Amino acid sequence: MRESTTAKGNPPEKDPLDGKLLLTYSEAAKALGLGRTTIYRLVKAGRLKVVHPTPRSARITRESLEAFLRSLEEEAKPEGAGRSVVDRAREVLRRFGL
Repeated sequence: MRESTTAKGNPPEKDPLDGKLLLTYSEAAKALGLGRTTIYRLVKAGRLKVVHPTPRSARITRESLEAFLRSLEEEAKPEGAGRSVVDRAREVLRRFGL
């Protein structure tokens, strides 16, 4: 069986979240290209939603991660050198086809 390809002939990019609805802090950090500490700060600030499937486990919802990325897209891009969080968010949105 032949795998599908993109318009440029490259294989399609794999979903970095592997279709998961709930993500660990490490998985969310990897998907956004941020550190775990930053993810903890975003949760504390209320920008990412956490659920507790069991009393001792915390997971970030994929929906809140996508909403966070969309909110970054809406914010004005700051001027300056280097890749900003907004640029990384755009890249993740592009990968997910959102």
